Amino acid sequence: MKFSMGLPRIAAVVVGALALSGCGILGGKVDMGMSEAMKQHCPPVGIVAYTGQLTRFAGDGRQTGDVALRAEVTNLKIICSSPKDQTQVNARITFDIVGERGPASTDSGATLKYFVALADENQKVLKKDVYDTSLTFGSSDVVISHEKLNAVLPQKGDDVPYEEVLIGLQLERGEFGYNVARGAGK
Repeated sequence: MKFSMGLPRIAAVVVGALALSGCGILGGKVDMGMSEAMKQHCPPVGIVAYTGQLTRFAGDGRQTGDVALRAEVTNLKIICSSPKDQTQVNARITFDIVGERGPASTDSGATLKYFVALADENQKVLKKDVYDTSLTFGSSDVVISHEKLNAVLPQKGDDVPYEEVLIGLQLERGEFGYNVARGAGK
């Protein structure tokens, strides 16, 4: 997968997440034990509040027995390098999407969407790309999709890139509302 620097595309879920969460847009920035040298090259990365988990129901019920699918973004990591000209940063972003088939599931799999966005120092979304990932359960009720992205990010001279890399599941309005109501991923 390639995360390129094309024209910005802003989606309602990210705008809603940014507006609802104010200064704390990230569910948590990721350090992952990076060395000081690595921190000098890597932008902050994190999961946007309320978008790191998904609960999908079968029908109109909202009880445990009505859950068709649960998913969560985990193990978010970033590794960066900077060419000698220091005009860009090459970033490798990896994370897992863990999916669990619920008791109301009648499907053997699911296709989920996730987004990768860049935000500036004022938390304005500069660019957003949406990707698909497939979960196939087979005989297991829990599966993991390993996601890998390579990004080329601009850099301000010798400084750390000012952009933040934001990750999240591309949720429907009802799924996002459910997460907000129960405080999931805050």
